[in-house]
Amino acid sequence: MRLLLDEMHAPAVAAWLRDLGWDVVAVKERPDLVGLADPDLLMASTADRRPLVTENIKDFVALDRQLAARGEHHAGIAFTHPKRFPRSSRNHVSALADAASAFLDRHTARLQQVESLIWWLERPR
Repeated sequence: MRLLLDEMHAPAVAAWLRDLGWDVVAVKERPDLVGLADPDLLMASTADRRPLVTENIKDFVALDRQLAARGEHHAGIAFTHPKRFPRSSRNHVSALADAASAFLDRHTARLQQVESLIWWLERPR
């Protein structure tokens, strides 16, 4: 499975995940994606078949509902929360990368069959 990390997530997280063997890109690594409006970013992630990892819960939940009301789909949205993954933490990059990797390890096969899935990334136990 492939992922796209929204702008609030550092490219270092994407690099860490790539080192673990995952196909992950950060918005900040793609000049064509930097600064896109949320609907355009979700469309780009869907066109590239990359679920979007974001903290922007309010806006992306609304977009998910709008798409569903029109019978349209997206590639998926994985929400993070700054209290679970504080960027001020020394181990922010590794914690977020480990959570994403654990999620992908557990769910990749199943998620490739699902459209418009919404989920929360949590720290591995």
